[in-house]
Formats: sequence, C-alpha cells, structure tokens
Amino acid sequence: MKIKFWGVRGSIGSPIRPENVKHKIEKILSLASPTDIQNEQSIHSFLNSLSFSSSSTYGGNTTCVEIRDKEGNLIIIDGGTGLRELGNQIMGSEFGKGAGHAYWILTHTHWDHIQGIPFFVPLFLPGNHFEFISCMNDAEQRLEHQFVFTHFPVSFDHYAAKKTFQYLEEGVTIPLGPNINALSKAVRHPGGSFSYRFTEEGKAIIFASDAEFNLEEMENIDTYIDYFRDADVLVFDTQYTFEESLQKIDWGHSSASIATDIALRAKVKKLVMFHHDPSYDDEKLDLVYLRALKYKEMFDPHGKLEIIMAYEGLEIEV
Repeated sequence: MKIKFWGVRGSIGSPIRPENVKHKIEKILSLASPTDIQNEQSIHSFLNSLSFSSSSTYGGNTTCVEIRDKEGNLIIIDGGTGLRELGNQIMGSEFGKGAGHAYWILTHTHWDHIQGIPFFVPLFLPGNHFEFISCMNDAEQRLEHQFVFTHFPVSFDHYAAKKTFQYLEEGVTIPLGPNINALSKAVRHPGGSFSYRFTEEGKAIIFASDAEFNLEEMENIDTYIDYFRDADVLVFDTQYTFEESLQKIDWGHSSASIATDIALRAKVKKLVMFHHDPSYDDEKLDLVYLRALKYKEMFDPHGKLEIIMAYEGLEIEV
C-alpha cells in the first residue's frame, strides 16, 4: 500500500502568511555562506541542511489522504481542502476521461473534512464512479445539505459522476477492491468520528484522526491497543501539545505524547503526527515534532518506533 497526504491541517485551512514567507527568506539568507550559493548543487545541498520549517512548509490544507493498493486502485479518505489538489492531479488519469473509480471513506462530516468536495473536478465528469463508505447511515443527506443553495450555488445532483453510498457497521470488515480490507472503530469526538484500519497482504495502515485520547482513557484503553496493534503506519490526531490538551478536554483531539504512548504500547512501526492546529506556524510544528522525538527517547530509547510529522506531499509505502 501507498499513502499520500494532500491536507494535514485540522479545524480550518491555514495558508502561510506573507510575513512568514518573508521570515523564511530572511532566515535562509542569514544562514547562507558564499560557498552555499556557488552553483545549483551547492544551493540544493544547503537547502537540504536546513530545518523543515526554514526550507519548506507543512501546508495549510485540511484533511485529505490518498491510499493506493498494489495495483494502483484509489481510496480517498475525507474531503477537506486538500482534496482539490488531489482532484487536479488525478484528472491526468482515467478520471479525466470519465472512466475512473475510487472508494471514498468518510470519518465524519465536520467542515474541515468536507470543504474540498464542491471543488473536486472529477465529480463533474459523467462516467466516473465514487463509492462513498462510512459508518454514518445518513452520509448522503449530510453531503446534500452542504450543497443547498444558501451554502453553495451548485447542487450535489449537478455533479454528473456516479455517486453511491454504503453504510458500514462499526467493527465489520469489508473489502475495498480485490486487495484491501477495511475495519472501522469509533473514536471520541464531538458529534462522533470513526477510525479505519486498512490491510493488504499482512500490512496495515490505520487512519485515526479527530480522536481524543486523554489520561483518564489511557487507564482503560486495551480494546484500542488491540485495534492499533502492529500497524505499519498509524496516522494519529496530534493537534494539541500535552499542556494544551489538558485545557481542552472534550474538544475531540489528542497530543503527541498520548499518541506516542499508544504507538509504543501497540508496537506500531511508524507514527504519523496529523491534524495540525491551524494556529501553529511551521516553526511551532518543528518544535512540536522535536518534543515528540525527545519524549519517545525518554521512554523507549532503543525502540524501533519511527515518528513522522505529516506534511502535504508526504508519501509512505508499506
């Protein structure tokens, strides 16, 4: 399986501000020496030596993730603003010819997970087929409500692609094409949300965003540990620092330290920190990531858990 991230922010889109761009340029210039900018190769090497926040950005689009099986079949997870870029990219494939097919997993329908759907170009093309799958028995009605005229000038019916909806009962495993199976599990979040475990040939990717785990729940978390156990990739909600999470009980999100504790207990191979707070700039996210690495080293200095900070364009293959 391959997983690619098109939107990694939570709550609301957070595009980089002009002053942040200027700050990045000033910082890069202050660190560069004459030898760093002698030629294209030296410039490339110099930029690669900088921190992620200095030379790049984690991105400002909200939740959208792509999974591909070994044959390239497409699974879309949620439809935040990152979905628009995914749609533009796949228009160069069979989707641009009205011959595309994808499974579309919905975790829940808060705005930051559906805002990109009206701007997803492949939905306009007749012949494309999107199979929406969720643990919500009214998912179609929820999306139709997003397209009422007072919210958006085009109705959901106007999108000519074939749209089918399937209700998935929590805890029931279903096939997504010939290679991948999916299993759902509810997670704590205002209004409800669901995580999904995708498996192919013994490999597992779990998507568990918009999930609140706190200290109280950690004392009684065995069923979740079994669900997360031995995952090759665990994409987990880490919107808050630990200190902030204590002030935001019942807001529906977790911290990097809690995510690390869960990943270690479940013997996860890769933990991907996800659903970044919109108020965090790239430098703050660098610090959050470094704190997570130090926390992991404190409790498991010789363990094999790899921690990754999600950014737009990140691709992982298992």
